[in-house]
Amino acid sequence: MLNKALFTSAFIFSVSAQASISTYNLTPVVKSPFPLSYSETDKNGLDDANKKLGYLSEFSKAYVDVSKHFDTVESVCFEVDTEYSGAGSTPGMAGVSMYKYFVYSETFRGDNRASTSSGSLARPTFSKCFTESEGFAKSFIREGKIAFTPFTTDPRVTISDVRIQVSGLSKIKGDLVTLNAQLNALGAHTGEILTHAVEPNVTYSVSIIENNMTYNDKGDKYRSVGVSYINNQGEKEIKSVNDFSSEYIETQGEIELFLIGNDATSKGDVSINIKKVNID
Repeated sequence: MLNKALFTSAFIFSVSAQASISTYNLTPVVKSPFPLSYSETDKNGLDDANKKLGYLSEFSKAYVDVSKHFDTVESVCFEVDTEYSGAGSTPGMAGVSMYKYFVYSETFRGDNRASTSSGSLARPTFSKCFTESEGFAKSFIREGKIAFTPFTTDPRVTISDVRIQVSGLSKIKGDLVTLNAQLNALGAHTGEILTHAVEPNVTYSVSIIENNMTYNDKGDKYRSVGVSYINNQGEKEIKSVNDFSSEYIETQGEIELFLIGNDATSKGDVSINIKKVNID
C-alpha cells in the first residue's frame, strides 16, 4: 500500500535549474462533495470518438491539474479511502478509471480509452499506481489534466477521500515553498510569517502552483498570498500573489510570505514557486 503519510504531508524543497524527475502530491478537483457515492456505472459511457480538448475532464467525475507541474508524466498513483455504513468487513471493491488517448503527433491522436483497476476492500483504502506508455502519457500533458473516476461496487460503501501522487519531468525551476494556512495566517491568534532567503539584487518571479487553502469552516478559499520584502531602494514593499498571475520582485536578500486570516479556522497549504528570471 502507498504511504498515506507521504500523501498528506506538506513539503518544502528545491528542484534544480535543470529539468528533473519530481513527485508531487496534488489535490484533485472532485465534482461532488465528500463522501462520494460513485458506482461502476459512473465510470462508463466514455465517447471514444469525442476529440474535443477538455472532453475527458468534463466526462470524468474528477481530475487533477498537472499543467503547472510537468513536461512529462511517468506515473500516477491513487489512494481511495472508503467508508462502510454497515457492520463487519467492508464489502465489494473500490477502483479507479483513468482516461487518456494515444498521441501520435502534434496533429494526430487516437480514440479515448480508459485504464481501470479495482480491488477488494479487506482494507478500507484502495491503492493503485498507473504507468502509461509515452504516447498515452502525452495526452495528460496535452490536456493539462489527468481525468479519472473513483468508484465502489457496493452502494453502502462511499469514498471519504482521494489522494493523488504524480511523478514526471518537472517544469518547475527554482524553489518550491509550502505556506501552511494554520501556521502562517496572521490574525487573532499566533500565526507567523514564513521567511525565505534569495539572492539580493536579482529578479525573481513569485507564483502559486498548488492552492488548497481555506479560511473558514465552510471551505471558502484563500485566493492570494502576501509577499513582503525590502527593495533595492531600502523601501519595505508588500504585494499580493494570486492563483492567476505572478509577481516580479528584487530584494535585499529575503522574502516574507504570509496570509491574513484566522489561524484557528484556516486549513490547507499553498505551494509557491520562487525562481530567478531574466528581464532585459
